[in-house]
Amino acid sequence: MDNLNLPKYIGNKIRYYRTSKNYTQEELAKKLNTKKATISNYETGYRSPQQDMLFQIANVLDISINDLFPATTSEKDISIETIYNKLEPPRQKKVYNFAEEQLEKQQKENVLEFPNKEKIPTVHNSASAANPTELAYGDTVVEEEEFERVPNNADFAVPIIGDSMEPVIRNGQFVFVKEQPDVEDGEIAIVELDGDGVTCKEIYKDYENQTIILRSINDLYEDRIVSPEQIRIIGKVVF
Repeated sequence: MDNLNLPKYIGNKIRYYRTSKNYTQEELAKKLNTKKATISNYETGYRSPQQDMLFQIANVLDISINDLFPATTSEKDISIETIYNKLEPPRQKKVYNFAEEQLEKQQKENVLEFPNKEKIPTVHNSASAANPTELAYGDTVVEEEEFERVPNNADFAVPIIGDSMEPVIRNGQFVFVKEQPDVEDGEIAIVELDGDGVTCKEIYKDYENQTIILRSINDLYEDRIVSPEQIRIIGKVVF
């Protein structure tokens, strides 16, 4: 490619990568601290960017400066070192600072970050059944386990057995519980039933009949109605 066509080639490349980023000419100009007319002149090939501007454009468009130039038989392996050596010292410093910044970003991107886990008491073998037909007592074992996300107001975690609270709470899922003796209507609670184990249900209070309704989210299960004396609310399920 001759030198007369090079500005147009670079301009077309700038336009291509700019539109790929969904930038307008005005937005790109603002990021480069220049005018929209300057970007327009670059893209039409009327003006050719100086070398330091080419590096800035490549930085903003997140490309290599080589992406703006055609690959030729003699120059397809052109290196940044070749360009750098042709620059005057003040511009070499800009290139060095830019390269150092990109290296730092790359190194941060390559670092694997593992989420911090939180420990919370977990109750096992205490029959936290979602399905009333599966309720049973067992010896309570409290251990500390790690979870990636624990609600701030949770006091302990408990595994749920059964599918009656699906799809909100799935069989085998751990739920977090805030210890409290009462809940509002419609809230999900862990409840101990007199002589019938522990369950996880939505709680509704029937004041007229002085009963408590234990409701499943899964429509396959019917409500269970008990008297207030038959249950003890252990806590509210928190998300």
